[in-house]
Amino acid sequence: MVLRGTIGSTAEIGRTQGFEEVAAGHGNWHILESATADFTAAKGEEVMEQMLRRYPKIDVLVSQNDDMTMGAVKAMQEAGVSFGENGKVVVISFDAIRDALEMVEEGRINVDIECNPVQGAYVNKIIQKLEKGEPVEKSYVVEENVFTKENVGEFLEDRTY
Repeated sequence: MVLRGTIGSTAEIGRTQGFEEVAAGHGNWHILESATADFTAAKGEEVMEQMLRRYPKIDVLVSQNDDMTMGAVKAMQEAGVSFGENGKVVVISFDAIRDALEMVEEGRINVDIECNPVQGAYVNKIIQKLEKGEPVEKSYVVEENVFTKENVGEFLEDRTY
């Protein structure tokens, strides 16, 4: 099961394309359905409720955004479906906001992939170089992480978003 963000947004396009490419390389992966939940908790809950009625054997949820994941988790709780580390449904989420990382630490979300929104310092450094006439790289890579229960504790204390 895949919860997609707002159709046509760059995050939705990239995350959908990336996951579909990876899934195509695994013959035993079957995407039951890929449905939009518009990057909101309310829509994530609504869509997950529908999916749980349609598919009694969901074993993995890939959610393109932590807010949708929060809604989907609520729907699974209300339906009595176990999820996370010791549950029936493996939960994979994107963005790595503090609330979701706390759920990773608790074992309720299995993995959360960061999409770092804190890029101001990087941009500022480049602007300062440009203003001084210094050379800059053609492109820069912003540091991002993949969080699991094993490593999330290292990052929670300093998390600003």
